[in-house]
Amino acid sequence: MEKAEILELLGDIEHPAINFSLIKLGILTDIQFEDKNVSAVFAFPFPIGKIPIADRIIQLVSVTLENFNLSFAYSTRLMTEPEKQNFLKLEHEAWKGL
Repeated sequence: MEKAEILELLGDIEHPAINFSLIKLGILTDIQFEDKNVSAVFAFPFPIGKIPIADRIIQLVSVTLENFNLSFAYSTRLMTEPEKQNFLKLEHEAWKGL
């Protein structure tokens, strides 16, 4: 797969409770692709322990990539304040609930 195909594939993964993709929400960032290895950073608006569906979000990406025989490595970080404000704005616009 080409990097553009990987980005398109990942761009289709929506947040479970918000009607936007993880990329648009700023959660899935810094996507790198080399050979059959994909790495990314998950940026969360709050500490990961306070986000009940964080593991589910990570699993959505992991399973999607594994279905295409791609390995996946990731790290997590807190969003910056501007990223967090953008996320909260988008969340408010497109909340669909669980």
